[in-house]
Amino acid sequence: MTRYLTTWANGLIAASLTFGALTLGYAAEDQSLDDGINVQTSQEKSSKAGGKIKIDALRAELGAFTDHPATSTDALLHGAISAKEQSGAWEFALGARFDAYAQSGSQDFSKTKLDYTENYLRWRGEDLRITLGTQNVLWGRVDEVSPIDRMSRVDLSRIILDKLPERRRAVPALRLEHFAGDTKIDAVWLPVFDAAVLPHTDSAWSPVDTVNGRLLSIGSVPGIIGAQVREDEHGSGGGGVRFTSSGDKLDYGLSLQRVRQSQPYYRVAPGLLTGVHPFSWVVGGELETQKAGATWRMEAAWSSDVPVTTNTFQYQTERAFDLVLGTEFFPGDGETRATVQLAGHKTFTNGPILDRDKFYNLNGELEHSFARGLWRANLRFVVGLDERDLYLNPKLSYLASDQHEIYVAAHLFSGAAQTLGGYYQKNDLIMMGWRAKF
Repeated sequence: MTRYLTTWANGLIAASLTFGALTLGYAAEDQSLDDGINVQTSQEKSSKAGGKIKIDALRAELGAFTDHPATSTDALLHGAISAKEQSGAWEFALGARFDAYAQSGSQDFSKTKLDYTENYLRWRGEDLRITLGTQNVLWGRVDEVSPIDRMSRVDLSRIILDKLPERRRAVPALRLEHFAGDTKIDAVWLPVFDAAVLPHTDSAWSPVDTVNGRLLSIGSVPGIIGAQVREDEHGSGGGGVRFTSSGDKLDYGLSLQRVRQSQPYYRVAPGLLTGVHPFSWVVGGELETQKAGATWRMEAAWSSDVPVTTNTFQYQTERAFDLVLGTEFFPGDGETRATVQLAGHKTFTNGPILDRDKFYNLNGELEHSFARGLWRANLRFVVGLDERDLYLNPKLSYLASDQHEIYVAAHLFSGAAQTLGGYYQKNDLIMMGWRAKF
């Protein structure tokens, strides 16, 4: 099976590269999700006209589980293409992505998925931008855990193996952005709700384990063994408005949302698990400043109608509060970057629940480049502070060029039953991969 997966992955990589050679051309385009001021002059707009089809990204990975009882290897192939063009005040974008997953062992499967990326029509004025279509809506300032990032569509296909921007996908939206000096008002409506991208039911990364009776964030639930799993994802996604201001010493923002979070919460019934997405009011605040040679960030959010399960397996909703404090700095000679964040969550409930009603963790990333930038060592981590919870992601990359990266990495988990590390503690994975961004 391993030999089959390797051959399968190599063949798809070759096909993707051949497809890349047949594209109409490359267009230099800024793909960043910038929430800052972005008002362009007519000359700048005209200079971006005439976009062509381009490859955005290609990626291939093959990994081996070290301790999983039911799986032995894990494979991924990903590709994305887009086309953007601007004429005067009008701009359009077309985009699609392809993902292929495979897993070997007693729980083996292969899955391919074609999905949309950004496909929109946009009108730009001097201080106004209106966008209709599927687009990236990523609110917030902190990394990994953003409590005000509620509108984006979550990619759970590999849970936490990728960084936050790669775990978010475009959503169908109508967006109005108004700029006035250093301030911005961002209003978004999600007319159609599109739920999170979930892994295959047999995947080692599935948040639902009906074979052994476990749920991510709750732990052991023997009553769900053999249960059917379905999704309740009808209706609209909601909307929200965000005000941000940038200055010389302090950037800040306030937001109000009434949204359905794309990540499902599983409601337990005899023989059935239903992934629900209740509406919730979210009031958020954010700050960012630079002091003592470091960038400091904060996000806080109060939420209504957060789903929980009582000790008698009754579904109900409660209020919750989230807070993230973080800093980013470059110690030493500047070749090292460090990001450290303290995250806390509290659910306010009057009775006992199966979910964790509070958690505190330390998460972040350490990155160091050496050998004149040809090599890069990286470590992502999550460490639980109230319960035993550990996730480590060491990675060593060879940067063959500005566009290509070859790497080896590990994903290591351990922790108590209700934690992320505890749920995936048998999913330690050693992998190698190649990726290209254009």
